[in-house]
Amino acid sequence: MKLDQTTRLSIAALSLVALASCAGTTQLTSSWADPAMANRGFKQVVVVGATPKNPVRRMYEDDFVAALKSRGITGIQSYTFAAEGQIDKDAAIAKLKEMGVDGVIVTRLIDKETVQTYYPPTYSSMAAPAPYYGGWYGYYSMGYSYQSSPGYVAEDHVFRIETNFYDLQTDKLAWSGLTESTLTSSEAPETEIRPFIDLIVYDMEKHKILPKRKK
Repeated sequence: MKLDQTTRLSIAALSLVALASCAGTTQLTSSWADPAMANRGFKQVVVVGATPKNPVRRMYEDDFVAALKSRGITGIQSYTFAAEGQIDKDAAIAKLKEMGVDGVIVTRLIDKETVQTYYPPTYSSMAAPAPYYGGWYGYYSMGYSYQSSPGYVAEDHVFRIETNFYDLQTDKLAWSGLTESTLTSSEAPETEIRPFIDLIVYDMEKHKILPKRKK
């Protein structure tokens, strides 16, 4: 009976490992910051999600504004003053000047790739109950209890995204970063919005473009 219980636990553990291997991941592949912009002290920053998918744009801009607020910066979602679709340049410039905005963060998708990844089988070996160690059956039981989860092929989507932070007083680039998010076919891109924001905000903080989170 002990062997059966151990077997069940092992199979459950292998299933969890398989699920974990499918979780979405986001990493910052490169970043650049203008040293002259360190401790610039931005006060009002507009966040622009350059995507025609309005629900994703709103979610992204809302979450980024919340991240800025936690650092004492007033964030403004572009969707609050710019209509759906492509933002009109002249109207946007006039609005930003009217609001006294001193920084703009623009994020856009630069590449999307679909890749197939093969995940090999995973194995687990369990010892047989003590009474069976002495003879041939002990050896047989150890082999029989060698469990595995089958290999499989997963289709992953890789999103490469660029984010630029502009200083409106000088009209210069203060920070730029490239990220890569890998999602399985069952995951929506929205699931990586918060991890994505946390990642790039932390790098901006590291370069002193943004202040640390307020306690």
